[in-house]
Amino acid sequence: MKYFPLVWAALWRKPAEAVLIWLAVTSSFTLFGLMVGLHTTYDRLIENSRMDRLYVNARFGNASPMGILLPFALRDQIAHVEGVSAVSAVDYLRGYYQEPHQRVSIYAVDEDMRKAWPELPLTDAQWDQLLATPTGIFISRFRAATLGLKAGDTLPLITPSVTRADGAPSWEFQVLGVMPNMPGYESLILGNLSYVDDSMPLAVRSYAWEFRVAVRDATKANDISVRIDQELANSSSPTLTIPDKVAEIDAVNSGISVASKTWPVAAGGIFMILLLTANGIAQSVRERTPEFAVLTTIGYSQSTLMGLVLAEAAIPCVVGAGIGMGLAVLLARLPTGYLPTDLASLPKPTLSPGVFAFSLVCALLLALVGAVIPLQHLRRMSVIDALAGR
Repeated sequence: MKYFPLVWAALWRKPAEAVLIWLAVTSSFTLFGLMVGLHTTYDRLIENSRMDRLYVNARFGNASPMGILLPFALRDQIAHVEGVSAVSAVDYLRGYYQEPHQRVSIYAVDEDMRKAWPELPLTDAQWDQLLATPTGIFISRFRAATLGLKAGDTLPLITPSVTRADGAPSWEFQVLGVMPNMPGYESLILGNLSYVDDSMPLAVRSYAWEFRVAVRDATKANDISVRIDQELANSSSPTLTIPDKVAEIDAVNSGISVASKTWPVAAGGIFMILLLTANGIAQSVRERTPEFAVLTTIGYSQSTLMGLVLAEAAIPCVVGAGIGMGLAVLLARLPTGYLPTDLASLPKPTLSPGVFAFSLVCALLLALVGAVIPLQHLRRMSVIDALAGR
């Protein structure tokens, strides 16, 4: 601690410049933390996806009378394809709760979902309760917290784009319970498909948004997907079947891939920090060469002086990284309801302790790299020339 006053005085030699550097470092590490956290989220989504779970969707939007929907009748045909162990129909009911910006989606499932997607965090008793309660829903812990709901509450869902058979503009759901969060499905709300389907006008009943399929052998998932599509190729609703893991990888890497842009954006922020710290430290050492010469004459060793320069480079980086990561956490908790639809659908960054540790290590490495040239200048310093002003 006896060297801290020297480091502190060096950091605040030029207050305005110091404040600007700290702000730049903080903002850069905020961006860096969000990008690394988002990349971690995408990696976890792929890691948690499975090859033995398939999605079956309509191949063409205009292939059936209901556009992209699939008739329930296809469920039995898919179930008879060799290798399939369970098939479940799924429908989505989208609307908002209380205010238009607070969007909510109900994932309505049938009785076969407990076999087609057994990873869902419901016990057998909860499955029985959901299927026996037409208006019942189970909501994830995260979604319950964001909506302020608990078991026994009522969730009125207003659906402007969906018309009920009775003409009502909203759906009344009863919260049966709060279920644990599921990686990749933190906002999941499970509902009863039979209730949703029975409430629709007769012309649009018995249609699913998609089918979820479980297969016995994950290594044969691609072959089974092809067989399902071949089986239904000549039907009124041709299908496109894809394994869960393949769909997740494709979503992460295809089109405008947000995941592939995270590292370049993070690297851009790091490069900016490197330029700032390297330039700032180099300028500081050049201007203070006579001071270092005086410190050498009164007994400070060269290694001590190098340590002071390293500390001068490391403190803004490490403190900026800590504050920046804190801001990244706050931004990651921004309610998605206030974001545009395209951004609200993006996964949230995972700012885990590992991401924090990685950011701090990067901060230290940046400080070390940024101080290399100033340290070389200090090592070659001539005390006589410096004291003489040459």
